[in-house]
This record gives sequence, structure tokens and C-alpha cells, in this order.
Amino acid sequence: MNTYSIVLAFHVISIATWMLMLIYLPKLFVYHINAPTAAKEVIALQEANLFKIGTVAMIFSIKFGLILLYLNPHLLNSGGWLHLKLTLVGCLVLFHVTCKKLIMQLSLQDKEPNLRFFKLLRMFPEIATSIIILLTIIKPF
Repeated sequence: MNTYSIVLAFHVISIATWMLMLIYLPKLFVYHINAPTAAKEVIALQEANLFKIGTVAMIFSIKFGLILLYLNPHLLNSGGWLHLKLTLVGCLVLFHVTCKKLIMQLSLQDKEPNLRFFKLLRMFPEIATSIIILLTIIKPF
């Protein structure tokens, strides 16, 4: 077993944890909106805790990814698939930051949230993750 394989394994584990958070957190937002007032505080606590775990996983995903690029720098010359993948990862980081803003907005309850928006929001990380997986395995270009 070489160093690259070990780092790759930890990269995949941290990505799986991060993606679980990005996929489940918007579902908690929908629960939060539909919940009775008494339950909103508990759901807000779940959102905050899940976000913390996801943030740690995101940081490790990025660190392990950078180590993989350091160990195998010619990946950057392997075609446009990696550049598209990294662009989508950047979009997921922005989505992650947006989730923090949404957690704060829901906890303030200053305005009525749009339930349809939150239901559609759930689809973005699933689609982006699927495309990233396809690009990584197939390397179409």
C-alpha cells in the first residue's frame, strides 16, 4: 500500500461525509419550515451540529485533494475533466457557505421562507456530486 492510496482513501471518506451533510441539510431546512414552533429549536440545533461536522469534512476533503495533486501533479495536465471537477467542487463550497447563511436566516425567523426554494435547493448537491463522480471515473475529456 502506497501513500497515494492511503490519502485517496481518506479523501473519499471525507468527501462522503461532506456530501451527506450537503444533501441532508437542505432536507432539515424543509423540516424546519414545516415544524411546529416548539420543534424549530431542536431542528435548528441539528442543523448547526450537522453543519459543523460537514465543515470539518469539507476542510479534510480539500486538504486531501490538494495532497493528491501534490503527489501526482501531472493530473493537472490530464485534460479538462479535472478542471470542470474542481469548478464543481468550488460551486459546492459556495453552496456550503450558503447553507450557513440559510441556517442563520431560519434561526432568526425574520421572514416567511419559500418552501419551494428549499425543496429545489436539495437537488443541487446531488446533481453536482453525480457529475463529479462521472467526470472522475470516465474522464471524458
